[in-house]
Amino acid sequence: MKKIDITSNIKPKKNTDLNILTSGAFAAPLFEILKSYKKNKTIKLFFGSSFGNAKNSVPTRLEQKQVFDIIFLSADAYDQFKKKKLIKLYTKVDVVDSEIGFVVKKNNKVIYNYNPFQFVQLIKQSKKIAIAASASGIYLKQKIFPKLKVNNYHVIKGKRIASVIAEDKTFDLGFQQYSELLPYENKVNLVGTLPTQLKKRFIFSLIYQMQNKKISKIDQFLSFLKTKKVSSIIKKKGLTPLI
Repeated sequence: MKKIDITSNIKPKKNTDLNILTSGAFAAPLFEILKSYKKNKTIKLFFGSSFGNAKNSVPTRLEQKQVFDIIFLSADAYDQFKKKKLIKLYTKVDVVDSEIGFVVKKNNKVIYNYNPFQFVQLIKQSKKIAIAASASGIYLKQKIFPKLKVNNYHVIKGKRIASVIAEDKTFDLGFQQYSELLPYENKVNLVGTLPTQLKKRFIFSLIYQMQNKKISKIDQFLSFLKTKKVSSIIKKKGLTPLI
């Protein structure tokens, strides 16, 4: 499988390979899944967030009429794209359930027992908060932060939130899907997920077109996704399998 830079704006070309586009929340488990997939040499992998106007985001790629055989994205994004008629005649399969996690500096020993009061105190004490320009950031920006009267947040595009917290001295708190923070647990303090009272269920799905000429390859890959081996990989990456 050819490695493609996660920040690139490479466009898919017509070929006999499976062109797969994935959003960040499923990127880490998908890497591991493809390592175990015997036919991974016939797969080209592309990246883009489910929301936003970044040059490689899923909506931007769809607006540019880029064609993919399988797209992994937020179920909420799928619903929006369908209403806007950015996608037509796609079959949707729910793949994983995800939660928002948060990180602080590595040396910051935060006391957190999933208590809402502790969570609010942590936010109020933070000087500069980093949030993702995707599903998790949109939820925080629209639903959580207004209620808490928090405005010292910054939407980060094109970077992993955990890397920003680890490398940028000005940021001291960051939010993103837990699975996207997990790969950086040695560089930051991965505190946990949102309190139960503030949680939102984020479902990530895959979509594909039944009339695709590569449908046999798509079916083979979907069958592999339903195996116990893949389920185990998904759980290790901080997600709950639904497929």
